[in-house]
Amino acid sequence: MTDFQVLLTLMVTIWVFGKIFRALKLPVIFGELLGGVVVGPLVFGLVTPDNEVIKILAELGAFFLMLHAGLETDPQKLFHASKKSLLISLAGIIFPTVGGFFLAKFWGFSFSESLFIGVALSTTAIAISVRLFKDFKILGTSVSDITIGAAVIDDVVALILFSMVLNIVETGSINFMEVCIMLAKILAFFGVVLVGGLKLEKYTDKFFAKRAFTSTLVIALLLGMFSEIIGLHAIVGAFLAGLFIQEEVLDTKKFARLEDRVYGITYGFLGPIFFASLALHLDFSAIFTAPLLLIGIVLVAIFGKIFGAGLAAWYQKIDFKKSVLIGLAMNSRGAVELIIASIGLQKGIIDETIFSILILMAFGTTLFSIFTMKPMAKLVCHKK
Repeated sequence: MTDFQVLLTLMVTIWVFGKIFRALKLPVIFGELLGGVVVGPLVFGLVTPDNEVIKILAELGAFFLMLHAGLETDPQKLFHASKKSLLISLAGIIFPTVGGFFLAKFWGFSFSESLFIGVALSTTAIAISVRLFKDFKILGTSVSDITIGAAVIDDVVALILFSMVLNIVETGSINFMEVCIMLAKILAFFGVVLVGGLKLEKYTDKFFAKRAFTSTLVIALLLGMFSEIIGLHAIVGAFLAGLFIQEEVLDTKKFARLEDRVYGITYGFLGPIFFASLALHLDFSAIFTAPLLLIGIVLVAIFGKIFGAGLAAWYQKIDFKKSVLIGLAMNSRGAVELIIASIGLQKGIIDETIFSILILMAFGTTLFSIFTMKPMAKLVCHKK
């Protein structure tokens, strides 16, 4: 099939499954994931994970999901929530990382392999969490602000830990100077963007005067590029761009039009392709070659996040139900975890079996988030 036919096949399948799951009053995201399974290598093989067009559109999907999340997030609320997000993020990283490390060591893996597996369990898919908050109508609440803040910190810390693992594999030791330099670049990047955005607020309305959507894309892509330069994923830059462009910067009507356009392209086109593309990577061979290890890693990943992030939230006097919801929301995994796993395979740190296990873990924990967040979100909303 041509690239156009592949794209059409994927979009029609996503649309059909999305309609079915919406009619069943189930999260549409699950229909998008299942649509990817059906057209992917596991069933009909009509769309492959190495299709360049789908890969590019999927990356743009994650990018736009984060841009829209930034537009809908109040920077002031996020800043206040970040104080709680930091502890939640660190606990949510430590529990699954340590648990994954010791589980892998028990199974006989080397120190670097075990550390790599632990780091791979520590990530959170910000884009998926954002989509779930949107579907359950709790995006913009204190719970979503805290979780998004924690998820951003999660990915930053995970990438730092990942760079440390690569250093150990390549040199046999950790280069603390490189880690410190990377951390300094990240802090400087966040500081310049957020503080600079406040300082330039009076000039931005002129910049967005006529072509607000195009100007937004330019800023988002520019910050995405800088994110990649300093070693982060481009979606972090997209999120910061959304925070930078707020209703206070533009007039209300202009911001509403901008948000509507970004929403349309995100949830009507690119976002569904991103979620369906995650399912294209599924490989069930690990179920037969290492079933116990697979079960152990999935359980450590799920309960590590729930206990780590949930207990940290509860410790900070966040309502128990909200704490559980935060722990469940932090369980989704996707883009960054897939990137880490694929690089680990390319570098020879892990083999095909572990790669398959990590992909299944990402898919399984995401499904767990989808099904468990819905009833908990209803309880939290009902309480409000």
